[in-house]
Amino acid sequence: MFKLALDREPFWLEVLPGVRIKFRPLTVAAILVARSKAAGVLSAGGEDAAIKAGVAFTRALAHSGIAAWTGVGDAEGRPVDPTPENIDAALELWPMFDAIDRLYVGPALIQDAEKNA
Repeated sequence: MFKLALDREPFWLEVLPGVRIKFRPLTVAAILVARSKAAGVLSAGGEDAAIKAGVAFTRALAHSGIAAWTGVGDAEGRPVDPTPENIDAALELWPMFDAIDRLYVGPALIQDAEKNA
């Protein structure tokens, strides 16, 4: 049975010790934009294109999904807002990229597939 359960409320996840991120639920539009970004990277080809496409997919979903965060600061430890530039800087750090990919992107895609299997 195809289930029409739509949870559209933003939610908080603790992605790293002391770092919480408020995420918007994934939408069809966000996934299509992320797919398009990944496809652009794949079509450009080159070394590690598939890996770079995966990074582009997660990055695009992080950009559309992150609404707020706590525990993220600049080099001097001052809190910073989740601007596109700051999100990109955070995603350049493996622990943050990995946490967002594992805790936000992966489960949302798996849950969506399971709901409608």
